[in-house]
Amino acid sequence: MLPTPVILQYDTAVFRLPRFSVTILAFMAVSTWHYCLGQQAHTPALTTLKTFRLRGKINSADISPDETLVALERTSEDKTENIKVTRFSEIVEVWDFRADKLVGRVTLRKDDVQQSTRGRSIDPVTGARFVRFTGDGRFLAAYIEHSIRMLSADDLSEIESIPAEGPPSTSRTYHVRKIGPQTITDRPAVQAFEMSPTGRLLAMLWVRDLLYGRIDIYDISSGQQVATWGTPQGWVSSDRDRGLTWSSASQTVFLAVPNSIPCLAPGGSPDVFGFDALSGRTKTAVATGLLVGDIAVTPTEHLLAVDSNCVGVLKNHHPKLKVFDLRTNKHAGDVRAEKSGVRYRVSVSRNGQRAAAWTSDVKCKFDWGDMDCFDWTVSPMFTVWHLPEFSVVARSQTVSAGGVLGTRGALRISSTGHYLLMYGTMGFVFELP
Repeated sequence: MLPTPVILQYDTAVFRLPRFSVTILAFMAVSTWHYCLGQQAHTPALTTLKTFRLRGKINSADISPDETLVALERTSEDKTENIKVTRFSEIVEVWDFRADKLVGRVTLRKDDVQQSTRGRSIDPVTGARFVRFTGDGRFLAAYIEHSIRMLSADDLSEIESIPAEGPPSTSRTYHVRKIGPQTITDRPAVQAFEMSPTGRLLAMLWVRDLLYGRIDIYDISSGQQVATWGTPQGWVSSDRDRGLTWSSASQTVFLAVPNSIPCLAPGGSPDVFGFDALSGRTKTAVATGLLVGDIAVTPTEHLLAVDSNCVGVLKNHHPKLKVFDLRTNKHAGDVRAEKSGVRYRVSVSRNGQRAAAWTSDVKCKFDWGDMDCFDWTVSPMFTVWHLPEFSVVARSQTVSAGGVLGTRGALRISSTGHYLLMYGTMGFVFELP
């Protein structure tokens, strides 16, 4: 059973106060002052990590297995000779991030788009874009709208283009009074895209209508789709680029399937499943007790799961990272964060020695207009732990939140845990102690 880091609790002293209001206020002030001193004294110091900023509007990024390069996929918007036409370009770049040196660039797609009547041009690519290094670091896989492009990591020359159509669209027709029948078409979209750590297998998660999911497995050596299967019925997360991961041996694909809709209490049914990569047979099913958002699997066969549920007025302020032993499917322990929760994203280094997750201070901000509560990140930051004891390696400084997926940006820790890549429109690499 994994040990749980000790979080100091502060006992509240009980005073028999006089009736005089001035005395009461004085005692309250002193008590609050002592409490704040205690909090500061026992809070681990933040670490100012060396930071390398990545350039451009980033859709997806990955760090090479040797921890020297970062590949990114970004969208460039440029004006043409016709001022009413915008050229959208899908670009893959490879950077030596420590030297801030561009190693290679290739444009995979160009579209000239006419401005709409409202005076803006709409990006013609629907859905997410992804880029990933292969397990050996020799190639890149880039996904852009129903096409997987295999590129050489050396010069970004295209080796192969693999069509990826996904499941079919579905249509629903409703009858609207005084208008008549209205048809809505639900189109599938790729929500997650991950290369196996070893070998040449690629897993893609397709989602349609939030209640249907399908995983396709491709062998990039042959360019063939080698397996496909539907996910268990459940509320498939609409958040991109999370909830899908491989076992270290590349034989099992793990998927998070929340068993409740956002902002409701999670159910007790299994919500993380492990599938045989080629047959699709369910090998394991775990009930996390969370509205599970993201997962990671260690080489020691432990599952790490973090929460993604809404923060309420009085609930879900400090969710824990939960650990499960996949050999028994039993709960092995919880990991807490100092004065905050562990939520949204989690990542494990390939050598299994470090894990990272968002540990931002998230509060409930009440909207009096809608009479509703929504999540408000006060200080976005992440924590890195050493495994298996989950001792804290570093708590980051407050991270610039601008454009980073509402401070839920993707976190990818490098192979040996010396660097952490964060992206979500903007991108950064942090050097870890």
